[in-house]
Amino acid sequence: MSTQSLSPNDGDTSNDEHTGLMTRRTREIYEQLTSNNIDKMVKRRAVSKAVTLVESTDDRRRTQATLLLQQIAQNVITTSTSTSTSTSISTSNSSFRVGIAGPPGAGKSSFIETLGLHILGSDIEGNPTRLADESREAKKSTTPPWYPSSLSVLSIDPSSTYSGGSILGDKTRMPELSRHPSCFVRPSPSSTNLGGINAYTSDVIQLMTAASYECCIVETVGVGQSEVEVDKAVDMMVLIVPPGGGDDLQGSKKGIVEVADMLIINKADGPLLSTAQHTCADYRGAIRWQGRGKEEIRGDWKVPVLLVSAHEKSGVAEMWRRVGEFREKMMRSGGLATKRVEQGRYWTNKFLKDMIARKLAADETVKERREKLDRALAEGAITPRMAATQLIGDFDLKIEKKKII
Repeated sequence: MSTQSLSPNDGDTSNDEHTGLMTRRTREIYEQLTSNNIDKMVKRRAVSKAVTLVESTDDRRRTQATLLLQQIAQNVITTSTSTSTSTSISTSNSSFRVGIAGPPGAGKSSFIETLGLHILGSDIEGNPTRLADESREAKKSTTPPWYPSSLSVLSIDPSSTYSGGSILGDKTRMPELSRHPSCFVRPSPSSTNLGGINAYTSDVIQLMTAASYECCIVETVGVGQSEVEVDKAVDMMVLIVPPGGGDDLQGSKKGIVEVADMLIINKADGPLLSTAQHTCADYRGAIRWQGRGKEEIRGDWKVPVLLVSAHEKSGVAEMWRRVGEFREKMMRSGGLATKRVEQGRYWTNKFLKDMIARKLAADETVKERREKLDRALAEGAITPRMAATQLIGDFDLKIEKKKII
């Protein structure tokens, strides 16, 4: 294990936090997170602590989070170039990320509970939970479905626009899965971030990979058509909608439907079965007329529209078999690697914008200028665009003066 960025000091001191060295606590989190020879509960606690660190807005903790992620990335590079097979950390390509998006009330959390238990094959008491795939395609297939041995679920809950708080209640709808020894379920606040996920989801996914979870499911906040950003963090995008949740016009809208690699109509049971069948037909018709957008990544993949019922557990096995087929196709064609490179560029730009905004907000020159501009805005003397232009101009001027000095 490389220790180039680790602190030689075993104490968890504030000096380490300011000098760019890992504290003892962060180093301990890293070692427990990446170890495969450790008690599962100890590892789960380490993963939880790592997520808390990465999602923190405190400057010192953000520094430690960056060091933790750097150490993880360094070990991924070492693993990919080393001939040794004794390393404790998995490569980044060994985990597959699936995004589950959809409007509130579509049954995302309940569906993930059923799907997760199907994937893992047993409940917390060891009772079998694997479901049978009765579809015609499954009977013809000669390739066995892909079943990862470990699973992580990142559930993004909506945050209050005013207080910024979240209930984090999605985990309560996964009672069996959240207690399963082979699964890690983590609810996180959206922090009013648009796009269905929060600002640190991509970093948290890297933590799940480092912890050797073979599959990571990301459940979005549930704001419908605007949840397109989750596609920038996952390998496969699954849209789940309730019966009656679409017609030809709704299905052809740009946005979430366009980026979806699979559509599933949940709650296809009881009195809602007929409505679900009509919704399924509507989406299938709309997708046929939808413009081409992701073909350079997913090739000739035909987006399936499936009926499922989390309550009756029907259609779940077929859905997961299709996920496995998509994964195999993406890995074989090179589309998975291409998509992850594009995602890396996207998140680099996003973090860069966030860091620039934070730097501007903390700059004393900008703060002084901002107070004057706020008064001018209140009087209607300038527009927001003019105010922003003047602020960035002052900041640029300050940088130029430093260069001269």
